[in-house]
Amino acid sequence: MNEGTRTECRQGRLHLRLWFGGLLVVMLTVVAHMRGLQGQFVEWDDYAHITQNPAIRSLATANLWAMFTQPAAKLYCPMTWLSFAIDYQVWGRNPFGYHLTNLLLHVANVILVMLLVYQVVAVNRIRGELLTDREKASRLQVAILTAALFGVHPLRVESVAWATERKDMLFAFFYLLALLAYLRWVVDGRRTAYWACLLLFVCSALSKSAAVTFPLVMVLLDVFWKRRVAVWEKVPFVAVCLIIGAATFVAQNSGAGETVLGTASIPLWARIGLVGYCTFFYVGKFFWPLHLSAVYPTFEDFGWTPAVAAVWVAAFCAALIVAFVLRRRAFIVWPSWLFYLATLSPTIGLIPVGAHVVADRYAYMAVLGLALPTATGLVVLADNSRRLRVVVWTVVVALLAALTTLSAKQSAVWTNTETLFQNALAEDPQCYTALVNLTMYYTSVNRLDDAIAYGTRAVDLAPNGLIGRKNLAIAFNHAKRYREAITTLRPAVDHGIDDPAVWRALEESFTALGDDKNAKVAQDRLLRSTHNKP
Repeated sequence: MNEGTRTECRQGRLHLRLWFGGLLVVMLTVVAHMRGLQGQFVEWDDYAHITQNPAIRSLATANLWAMFTQPAAKLYCPMTWLSFAIDYQVWGRNPFGYHLTNLLLHVANVILVMLLVYQVVAVNRIRGELLTDREKASRLQVAILTAALFGVHPLRVESVAWATERKDMLFAFFYLLALLAYLRWVVDGRRTAYWACLLLFVCSALSKSAAVTFPLVMVLLDVFWKRRVAVWEKVPFVAVCLIIGAATFVAQNSGAGETVLGTASIPLWARIGLVGYCTFFYVGKFFWPLHLSAVYPTFEDFGWTPAVAAVWVAAFCAALIVAFVLRRRAFIVWPSWLFYLATLSPTIGLIPVGAHVVADRYAYMAVLGLALPTATGLVVLADNSRRLRVVVWTVVVALLAALTTLSAKQSAVWTNTETLFQNALAEDPQCYTALVNLTMYYTSVNRLDDAIAYGTRAVDLAPNGLIGRKNLAIAFNHAKRYREAITTLRPAVDHGIDDPAVWRALEESFTALGDDKNAKVAQDRLLRSTHNKP
């Protein structure tokens, strides 16, 4: 057998091991997340975005036009709406199909992560030459283990189990494909690969605006993988980012839903501190994935001072310095850390959207920057010490088993609205969002005693919170406790709040009590507030 034949055989064995490892990772990922297939739609965007969203009910031209021209819930993600529309044609309002699509997309992303990592680590950038067969085998293990950590980690559950978060898997799917196409362009110089990369990036950006980090990742690959400078080829990608950014800005300033918070809510000094806080929050959850929740404390709950913010900034700078210093002894740490920061940057705290400072879903792509150096460290430790090899791989198996178990447990949290917000309340008994959502949920299923109990807790926790008072008043009305509903809403009226839901509830209460005069006043105010509502 000549040298060429032996080389082909070795390559064939490596590829076979790669795909066998990929099969194992896929099976593990499915086991970790299959509990989510039993989940229902939750009363936390699922109804507004899917079951009650008229734009996805058909693939008619008018609906397709609306998806790409009319933002919904202050979001511009037409590819995500299109995927929902396709699901709707197949599954209607059956949640199983939407969860199945999410899981299949996540599994596809796990395979793409494995292929991407395998290609990126296929060259020794320190020596600038191809790897030996032994090194290739080690890098194959790195690719498989990275994909496994990415696939089964509990931080993935929110994106996979929450039907509305389809945009995470869809944007990552196109994002990873675009990166693979970019690697092909860099290696072969084929124009078809370049244009494929651009098209896939556009699809990613139309799935979720977080894809605008793609040009930064392109630069990272140029610097650390190929050692090249090619500014001109990034121009179309930057242009797409500007267009998507403009569309997102328009979406954020139209309609109802979460919006970018002004400096009155979170001052500039606090935003700078949030960069450090958000960075380390996901690092902490990656290495200690317990106490996960759909709702974490808001900035108002932090009680920060400028001194606290300064500590977080100092910690961020220290981590950056450490990663830079380690670039020679542990080369993979520095580019991985920069990838983590780049892909996390849209949600790193400088431009907070709504009340959520952090959320598990924000780190869907960024976690890859933590999984790769972790996998590399474990493989290098096993390769460099025969005494520890069995121990290391035993730890790896135990770790993956533990992560899979935790993900399956966390998937059960997303079974329905009650389990979701009861978990949030268990993690934080002062969680206002959980209290108001449970009030609304228990009212909808006619468990009125529970609804009133949680609604009362919400009002006690935040007396000035309008949504808490509205939900409690609605629960009182359903229970035919009309006077208590009026008492609950009186502070809102006294403060001049002109909300249609408030006047609708008051009209119902006064009408039921036979107070026609006040019922007429409430009806007039309802009509006026509805007319004035943007």
